[in-house]
Amino acid sequence: MSRIKVAVVGTGAIAEAAHIPGFLSCSSAELVAVVDSDAANLTTTQKLIEQHTGLQIAGYPSLTALIASGVADAVSLAVPNAFHVPLALEAVAAGLDVLVEKPLALTTKAAVQLKDAASKAGVVVMVGQTHRYRDDVAALKRFVDDGALGKVYHAEARILRRRGTPTGWFTELATAGGGPLLDIGVHALDLAWWLMGKPVPTMVLGNLRRAIGNDQVDFVDRWTAHMPGNQDNAVYDTEDFATALLRFDSDATLSLTASWNVNGMEDDRIIVNLYGTKAGISLEPPAIYGVSHGVLTTTTLPVSSGNPHQKEMHHFIECVRTRQEPLSPVSDAVTVTAMLAAIQRSSEQKTAVSVGWGEESAPRRQ
Repeated sequence: MSRIKVAVVGTGAIAEAAHIPGFLSCSSAELVAVVDSDAANLTTTQKLIEQHTGLQIAGYPSLTALIASGVADAVSLAVPNAFHVPLALEAVAAGLDVLVEKPLALTTKAAVQLKDAASKAGVVVMVGQTHRYRDDVAALKRFVDDGALGKVYHAEARILRRRGTPTGWFTELATAGGGPLLDIGVHALDLAWWLMGKPVPTMVLGNLRRAIGNDQVDFVDRWTAHMPGNQDNAVYDTEDFATALLRFDSDATLSLTASWNVNGMEDDRIIVNLYGTKAGISLEPPAIYGVSHGVLTTTTLPVSSGNPHQKEMHHFIECVRTRQEPLSPVSDAVTVTAMLAAIQRSSEQKTAVSVGWGEESAPRRQ
């Protein structure tokens, strides 16, 4: 079978670090184009690809122009959050399969709209929840799915940076839709919820704070946007700290904390712990905590995270090729979006709220 022709839309850091090398390393994929409305950024990316691979990749100023060219079978959307659903809908309407970065959408209604459009068009829409593609996570998931934990009654997920606010559009609410909750917290939330078995969320109590904001500290490395013009924080109207307690129809709970700036010990890893009636698991390190023969046992798994970005891109191409549902489907992202939106709404209203589903009822437990 001929290779899947894929184009990367957006030429920022995640495109350069993950999407482009991931597709270039996939034998079933052919990277045919890159897309960016900034001509200088587009040219820079094309030159970098040529320098590293010798390939001369076509460039287009917009997704519309790419679609008109007819060169691509699928697109990978590595663009700011506010553009995820509009561009994905345009691609779906053109019959293209889509990989879209997280978070899927800024509202549950928009997420449902994309899910319904993808179902109607019969195309693959996969969401970039990268940590589902880690080897250590896959190993832990085997124990969960086999029932080794018994009934999971609580999970905790967190990722904390002491000073790690990204530069550029990430701190602008109109473009990003939120701060660390939607930037890094979405990874922790999705991973813990998925490992729990995707219970249906019912209630949320959340709190978002801009406690420290754009604090400039000397001698600290921070994440810097890849492209010129996206390297300052002229607008900073998102939160820098997010926390929430979520309740599910199974009566299980999940606690979530994510921050770019905390006056505490830095732990810029995704920490996930699950507690069950028979055993529990941790991600850092990957381990199983249980009881055997009347004594406490701890089993550490000698499995690293691997290369999840590469696995993610390869999996997308395989799903396009075989027409199978992705490991991180758009339907899951609708529920994640609903949880994120409920956290934001709870913080605004300063009270616990029910999880809303846009124009769709809550998913049924499988």
